[in-house]
Amino acid sequence: MVAGSVVARPVRAVEPPVAARPRRSTAVLAAALGLVAAVVLSGCSFGKSEPPKPAAAGPSVAPSQSELAKSLGALINGGYRFKVVAKEGSYTGGIDPIADLLDATVSVTSDGATLKIDTVAVRGTAYTRLTGLPLPGFDGATWFRVDPARITRPGSLGLSAVKDPTGVQALIAAAHDVRREGRSYNGTVDMTRVTTWGPVNIPQVMQLGEVATRIPFEATVDDHDRLVAMKVEIPGNPVTATYSDFGTTLTTTAPAGAEPLPDHLYGMLGL
Repeated sequence: MVAGSVVARPVRAVEPPVAARPRRSTAVLAAALGLVAAVVLSGCSFGKSEPPKPAAAGPSVAPSQSELAKSLGALINGGYRFKVVAKEGSYTGGIDPIADLLDATVSVTSDGATLKIDTVAVRGTAYTRLTGLPLPGFDGATWFRVDPARITRPGSLGLSAVKDPTGVQALIAAAHDVRREGRSYNGTVDMTRVTTWGPVNIPQVMQLGEVATRIPFEATVDDHDRLVAMKVEIPGNPVTATYSDFGTTLTTTAPAGAEPLPDHLYGMLGL
């Protein structure tokens, strides 16, 4: 991602009379806002998110689950790249949790409307730009600076206190009945204990009821026992995450000339 900037036109909240608005634009706007509301991601370096909940009291963790948890070491102790693909869209990028850098993109599509959200986080300061939002000032080139003090929802725009952009740490913490065969792990995950998982709309998963407490998954590790893939078989919406380029060094920098995110967009973007 190349961090660039242009001089943005002021974003005006005033809309033309209803009769003057083209029906197509209204439909696209409604779809785009729905997409924004559905994008709930965990992420990089700040906000008011909480760490994964500890496992409920009970028997000790099975060896297979403990081994799977250890496979996350490469995602905690150095940089890497990730890609998560779901029915709602995709979430791709890179993170360096040690240098406190994130460079990622969310792309979601619904009813013919596509929205792309680019997020850059540099040592506690986040920037975003939006493409596909049918409002003045959102041309996909203008970068906006996000005020961390105004982030009220965990995972918004990929930002949270947990340095885990795909949410896999909480996912594995909620796993049970884990079995290992070679480089593969299988088991189930209690999605009611997972607040974020890539671009998945978690509230929709909760509508599955009891089924949401035992969603099958398959994880794969490489010959160094590092997690390289995780597939969660959510009914009607299987989600696959891949991890690569372990130890990568990001060269992410703050976008020059970024403008403050307009006040009314904090609520619209679900921040």
